Amino acid sequence: MKVSICGIPHKVIYVQDHFDADTHFGQIDYNKAKILLNADSADEIKAEALCHEILHGIFVHIGRNDLAEDEMLVNTLSNAIYQTFTVKVEDE
Repeated sequence: MKVSICGIPHKVIYVQDHFDADTHFGQIDYNKAKILLNADSADEIKAEALCHEILHGIFVHIGRNDLAEDEMLVNTLSNAIYQTFTVKVEDE
């Protein structure tokens, strides 16, 4: 799978047991345009981690490395974005 971050295609690669699941579930390599995700995570966690890594990539590509390095900001925004696009609204 590939995702486009600011017009640059990034290959998404699922890897086995590559990450400490207590601290993070993915990683972005800006130079190689790759996103690594833990293959052992639940689908929802993979999707949220992908959103998180995409947000890191967006900040780097717009020249805001300071924001890309702010894990609390990236976590908060990526969680909000993920929840916004996954919450199902029931008809009244």
